[in-house]
Order: sequence, then structure tokens, then C-alpha cells
Amino acid sequence: MSVSDIGYFDDYESPDIKQDENQRSMLVNAIQLMGKEYVGREFLRWLMEKTKVFEQEFPKDLTLVAWNAGLRTVGLEILSLCSEANVLQHVLTKEVVENE
Repeated sequence: MSVSDIGYFDDYESPDIKQDENQRSMLVNAIQLMGKEYVGREFLRWLMEKTKVFEQEFPKDLTLVAWNAGLRTVGLEILSLCSEANVLQHVLTKEVVENE
């Protein structure tokens, strides 16, 4: 029997979860600020390119497979933050926003 079987802690929210939510909120705000400027959007796009989010490859070297999976995990998290910050479309399309 585990703690989750009891149901006693179902309503308990860990302080770590609260801290993670606050940290994610700060990251989303930072992405929103970067998304307002052309240079910031270029930087976000560059990060996603360097982390191989837009590439498909199937190397035979398992070490390289693991490395690329780690890179993609970081890149996909950046992509997720951009989506949450409502700047993903601007980052991916390289469009110039008025008043820049």
C-alpha cells in the first residue's frame, strides 16, 4: 500500500509545485518580453534551431541519439513557453511587427 492509495494527500499541494508554477510564470513573462522585439524573437528561433526542434535525424550512434533527445527536450520546452506566452506564431514566421 502506498500513500497515493490512501487518498489522504490528494488535496495537498507541495511547496515545490507552487515554486515550479511561479518559476514557469516568470519564464513565460520573460518570453513575452523577448517576443515583443525582433531580436528577441530571432534569439528564440535560434535556440529552437540549435536544439534541433525542427530536424529529424536517425543516427546510428546511441550516444548521439541520447544527446539529441536531450537537446530536443530543452527546445520543446522553449517552444511550449512561447506558445503559453502567445508569441509562437511570431517566432516561427519571422514576421515583422509594426512599431518595432
